[in-house]
Amino acid sequence: MNIRDRVLAVLESESKEVFLLALGHRLGISARFIFSEATSDALQQARACNEMMIAIWLQVWAMKDAEGDGYPDSEFLPILLGKADAGNARPYLRDAIESALFSVHGNGESGQGSISQ
Repeated sequence: MNIRDRVLAVLESESKEVFLLALGHRLGISARFIFSEATSDALQQARACNEMMIAIWLQVWAMKDAEGDGYPDSEFLPILLGKADAGNARPYLRDAIESALFSVHGNGESGQGSISQ
């Protein structure tokens, strides 16, 4: 099972909220790291992390509010990938996903492979 399949499976499970919270937290840490590195594309990458965090918090909010407007689970990862690619931040998304999967599954079950659509 590739990472994309694992993400979809966890989004459809009881672990969804824990996964989303861990994912958002990890992207926040990534944004802080990006700013400390001060590379030429740091602002663009940090902005992408911020946009991904906004999408994640929207998903969490939608879980808490019956009228919340979240994304369908099947569209969530492609949306994050689009935001990551817009800011050259896919490596940060990849790290955040692996960390969040580990927080849900433990023992390295996060999987290997591409997170591509």
